Amino acid sequence: MTTQHALLDAAIKQIGNRYLTTMLIAKRIRQLYHGARPLVEHEENESYFTVAVREIAEGHLTILPTTGSPLPPPVSPTHMSNGTADDITPVTGTNEAS
Repeated sequence: MTTQHALLDAAIKQIGNRYLTTMLIAKRIRQLYHGARPLVEHEENESYFTVAVREIAEGHLTILPTTGSPLPPPVSPTHMSNGTADDITPVTGTNEAS
């Protein structure tokens, strides 16, 4: 098994669901592409995919469970689905981007 396969398996175990892991990886790749800072040490030539999977496998990123209630409206008039680093709401629930 290659290192990437082992990392991917570890990420899936961390999240507990292959579909949710895939969605989290895709979102994180977009964020990294748009300038988000990596949460792990990485090599200059390492792909965004590898960085995102390592972040999840090492426990730096996770998906919070929802209660089924709708999301709150955005605080600022930004496009929440554009994949930039600005579309992450801090875990504490505060908006630091003011």
